[in-house]
Amino acid sequence: MPSPKRSKREAERATRPAPERAGAPGWLLRCAPGLAKHLVTELRFNGLVDRRTKPTILWQRNHDLVFLPRLQKEPRPTDLRIAEEIHRCPIYGRYKISHRQLDVLAAALRTSRGSWHLVVTVDGTRFNRHELARWLARELKQRGAVLDDQASRHALLFCVEESYYLCLPFRTADEAALRQHRIAERPGSLPPTIAAAMAFLANPRDDDTVLDPVCGSGTLLAEVHAYAPGAQLRGIDQDRQAIAAARRNLAHAPQLQLAAGDARATGQPDGSVSLVLANLPFGKQFGSRSENRRLYQDIVREMLRLGRPEGWRAVLLTSDAESLTAAVAANPGARIISDMPVKIRGEAATITILRAADAR
Repeated sequence: MPSPKRSKREAERATRPAPERAGAPGWLLRCAPGLAKHLVTELRFNGLVDRRTKPTILWQRNHDLVFLPRLQKEPRPTDLRIAEEIHRCPIYGRYKISHRQLDVLAAALRTSRGSWHLVVTVDGTRFNRHELARWLARELKQRGAVLDDQASRHALLFCVEESYYLCLPFRTADEAALRQHRIAERPGSLPPTIAAAMAFLANPRDDDTVLDPVCGSGTLLAEVHAYAPGAQLRGIDQDRQAIAAARRNLAHAPQLQLAAGDARATGQPDGSVSLVLANLPFGKQFGSRSENRRLYQDIVREMLRLGRPEGWRAVLLTSDAESLTAAVAANPGARIISDMPVKIRGEAATITILRAADAR
């Protein structure tokens, strides 16, 4: 998937961090490609930055990076569910790591218990990954901080064009609140951070009745519950083993209904759902692209039947956006509000937001 189109001014700003710093740690957050802007919105929603702050956004091959020189408070486990990784940045800048920065980095590595393995990634032509790694190891050793290639803890140096960010891990996606309840994994499950982005975009409320008609092991419903613990959750899937896994993963959610069934004919009451979230079949691992057009039309038609008369919305994920667009066109009661590209394990996909056609 190509990087989002940017003006020349936006591209220059995106790769220009704050001036070189040492001793005042910044923060770097890593997320799936396409989600950086939504992660920034989540930062603001949780009061970690104000609306005047303009984070630096950078694009790697398989990740987006969001850098901030400071946060208004330290992220809690309940914050930033869209982030795959949250890092502190003891040093960052452009072009060249200074001796003062090396002193600060060496002190940070020495004062933390245990040893570190340095991992260097480079996007662009400014830096050479192998030469930079060897030079850093030598300079840090001279300052009493010896790296260990067998160490379990990783210090990460991200180089994007002329900018560099040396990161020490603060938290991973698995450490976000409530994710410890996920105990049943299934092949091809939706990554929790993608599910979190979809749930965040849906703006779930405690008075919502939420349906996932292809719920799999319950990842989307779990993320909705984290954002809106009072919402009623309903999950349906044709695979009974998936329902059994979802039941285990969502045992902590009190208002939950799970059942084996068909997304095209759920058996749910008319007008009973205010929010639908679904990771639609891509037509690769299950089904086929040729079947998607009819399948998606039937699912959208069922969503229209289930939607509350006073209003409903849906957030859907698919790699077959063409079939979803055709399905909405074939069901005049729904309309597409927006769609946004994202990458899931290297595969291009689209998150699409729908509403009732007569909704404002």
